Amino acid sequence: MTTLEGLTCSLEDDPTSAIVEDAENRLRKNAYLVLRNISCEFRAGILILRGCLPTYYLKQIAQSVVSGVASVERIDNQIEVRSSVWASR
Repeated sequence: MTTLEGLTCSLEDDPTSAIVEDAENRLRKNAYLVLRNISCEFRAGILILRGCLPTYYLKQIAQSVVSGVASVERIDNQIEVRSSVWASR
């Protein structure tokens, strides 16, 4: 809950925040720990995924993990696949 100049706001007052929180929680609770680096944004029924992963398989897994989030009509998967970045780690 956040207070700003006498106004109180909670997640119940902002459904967009609740949708993003649900999607990001699903990613963070997944067995693939690398999915924790993916961020989400929600606009007009579209859930946008952003970040970088080492394989296309994990990109698809991320999309699958958030596919059941309520109020999401479409997923815009903008995750970049860069295997060379992860090879050096």
